[in-house]
Amino acid sequence: MNPHNPLLIAELGATKARLAITVDNISFIKQVNYYIKEFNTVEAIFKNYLNKINISVKKAIIGVAAPITGDEVAFVNLDLKFSQSNLKESIFQESLLVLNDVELQAYGIESLDREKIFIIGNQKKPLSQSKVLVSPGTGLGLAGIVGGIVTPTEAGHLNIPANLPKLSSIVKKFQTEKNRMPIFEDFLSGKGINYIYRHLSKSKLKPYSNEEILSKNEDPDCNKTKYLMQYLLAVYLRYMALIWGATGGVYLSGSIVNSLLQEANFKQFRDDFEDSPTMNSLLIEIPIFLIKELNLGFKGALKLASSS
Repeated sequence: MNPHNPLLIAELGATKARLAITVDNISFIKQVNYYIKEFNTVEAIFKNYLNKINISVKKAIIGVAAPITGDEVAFVNLDLKFSQSNLKESIFQESLLVLNDVELQAYGIESLDREKIFIIGNQKKPLSQSKVLVSPGTGLGLAGIVGGIVTPTEAGHLNIPANLPKLSSIVKKFQTEKNRMPIFEDFLSGKGINYIYRHLSKSKLKPYSNEEILSKNEDPDCNKTKYLMQYLLAVYLRYMALIWGATGGVYLSGSIVNSLLQEANFKQFRDDFEDSPTMNSLLIEIPIFLIKELNLGFKGALKLASSS
């Protein structure tokens, strides 16, 4: 891409749309955040943004909270869809690249500054093998990185095993209410924070926001919610690390994990992650990284733009 022409970079999650412009494929300007529910179409989001910044932009790299399987893109946790060809024809006539949002984030990992990555547990040297990036949000995203190639997945839709005693009562309640087994995304997400808290507090109301549940240390039900989510996240990461052979590292991004995981809990989190009678020796060697960078998707878009 010609670095002298403006390029729109964006992440469209299930809750928020984050947009910016780059003119040099190194940095970005004009960043804004929108609530997606305020717009009826994806096209309306981009037209509103471009009209406000008054810059003519004909190229874009966009990450969306959806699997990309064809021209039509349908969000998983949002009643919204769009046609890539129509979006390109109506706004981004020069070029349009649409990726899964966590896939886009994964491209940004290698360009992160050291101070933006915090290792969970004792220092471990990443091996030159596969990596995985996990990002809980409105949903639960995961992308694998093998040999520099990023592969998006829908691994958050795998069923939670029934043999986890710490979660058995919540799993049974969910089965009764929903008439299905819970998937990891049901609990390791924004909606999961609230569901687990209400189960523990035996309340049908929502007294706290998700941010408050993760920060209120004086409420025992908030603390138990955090503990169960940390435990389930460690189990999920263990499964994913073994499936992907992720000796290059397991990476975590997003505001939920940055609120959920605190240094005081790192040892227990590592113990739960490494808890395997057959694969403990391998899991011990796999580093876990907490990404502090809030613009990881933008970093990924810049990486793709500069390499095109």
